[in-house]
Amino acid sequence: MVDIFTHLLGTAALRSTADPPAYASDVVDDHTPFEMSIAVGGGAPELRVLVEPVDGDPSLRGRWRAARAAGEWLHEHHDADLDRLECVADLFEPRHEHALLALWYAVGIRKGARPDVKAYFDLRARGSEHTLEVLEEALARLDLASAYPRVLREAARRGPALDELVYFSLDLAKRDGARVKVYFRHHHASAEDAEHVIGSIGGAAEGDVTDFCDTILGNRGPYYARPLVSCWSFANGAEPSGATLYAPVAYYAQHDAEAAERVRRWLQAQPDALEQYEKAIRAFARRPLEHGIGMHSYVSFKRDKGATRSTAYLAPEVYRTFPPGSLAERKLPAPARSRSPLELVRRLETVERLTDHPLFRRLAREKPSATPAWVLLANNWVGVGDCFPEWLSGLHERVTHPGIKQVLGKQLDDELGGGDAANAHRGLFEKMLADLEPCAPPGDREQWLAPGRWFKERLAEHYLGRPVLESVGASLVAEVYGKQIDQAIGDVLRRQSDLDVSKLTWLVLHETLEEEHADESAQIARMAPQDAESRAAMCKGIDGLALDGFRYLDRIYEVLFK
Repeated sequence: MVDIFTHLLGTAALRSTADPPAYASDVVDDHTPFEMSIAVGGGAPELRVLVEPVDGDPSLRGRWRAARAAGEWLHEHHDADLDRLECVADLFEPRHEHALLALWYAVGIRKGARPDVKAYFDLRARGSEHTLEVLEEALARLDLASAYPRVLREAARRGPALDELVYFSLDLAKRDGARVKVYFRHHHASAEDAEHVIGSIGGAAEGDVTDFCDTILGNRGPYYARPLVSCWSFANGAEPSGATLYAPVAYYAQHDAEAAERVRRWLQAQPDALEQYEKAIRAFARRPLEHGIGMHSYVSFKRDKGATRSTAYLAPEVYRTFPPGSLAERKLPAPARSRSPLELVRRLETVERLTDHPLFRRLAREKPSATPAWVLLANNWVGVGDCFPEWLSGLHERVTHPGIKQVLGKQLDDELGGGDAANAHRGLFEKMLADLEPCAPPGDREQWLAPGRWFKERLAEHYLGRPVLESVGASLVAEVYGKQIDQAIGDVLRRQSDLDVSKLTWLVLHETLEEEHADESAQIARMAPQDAESRAAMCKGIDGLALDGFRYLDRIYEVLFK
């Protein structure tokens, strides 16, 4: 273990503890580039060390090179299997210095067993706006693509801003059951939120997560200091094999003596696990526990076939011991969203684009076919096209702002054909679907169109069931994302050769009109009332439908690639 540890540390092993950190490692709070942990309960205890390799160059790219070299050493000397790592490595190679880590390794040691090696990647390696794409492609390369929609739907149900994708992990082993793990950071979450994330995976029972949070963090939240972290594990297929919750106890206790007492209470029903933890903390601690906070960084909990497995993560405090209570004073804000409707519209146009959704990235990798276009358009008809004129008319009637009402009226007129019933979008859409009918997939049509039925309910609520300014905000998203999805469907159709796209009148017309309507969304956003309450309402509507738009495409992904 010592040999592995010192080799992975690289040049960091040669540094004096009197020197400041060479870089701001994200492994632990004082920037020490390693962390120890002890896993107990539900089986033999396991000692682990997590290390961020460095070899002279502390830049993100330098650490990536050092970690790749360390991986080769682990392969040569400890049989770490790098096949899956090589399969996804290019997705995570740092492109800029904004990611928090390059590549970490964890090595677990159990009595009588070979070292168990894991690799950890940063899902934000290409920027936080691309985490979904990186996750989906990594899972797809590992034959786990069908796991993507479910993990987003259940582990990130509050949306990517609050349930933030952070890490991706691989067991570097060829054995049956070698895992792939996806990690989320849950900003301002409560124990109840965490219950939804973990669910019954691994045999967890209702109330387990709440009891864990209550015991380790001292209350049921919401937690406004360091966020909860969760991970879903996949072994032997896309059905989750386990789920773990990580509680940042250092930010919710006054000192490590209090943190240790909470761990003892949590483990009191498992005497062997409690004894193993006590031995570990006595051997690890280099100071009285009440003299500082941060040695216990996290405590985790999971059920493994019904058995409780807990891990205490221990920071070595090489560079700093935090004074008692100092971490609990840190209240961390949730990721900020603009409170300007115009800024949010611009962000949807340039950064959070629907065309970057993993569905379209996946279709670009697949063999060209008109069938996905039928699935998309048929669901759009069920979800949008059949009722959209009525929804837009209902919103138009509710709006009192003269300028906004005028723009919505013009959009409604376009939708109805500008006075020419032959050009009404509903009829043109129906004709296009009839032209595409030979491309429809076989099987249960009700199942294929389930995403559209779900989206229809959501859109009706956004347009007719919300306060009027929230509905106006949602209408801006509908036009911006409408343009983008038309372009994406057009790209899908233009890649195939079975159909003549120029004959699909609705698509050609709508691609042109949606460009205009998207520009009108910015126009409406500029007309937003300037008081904070009105702007907040419009922004809430924008964020709400933007999230549902991504969830809608997640559901289409699920039916296409189940």
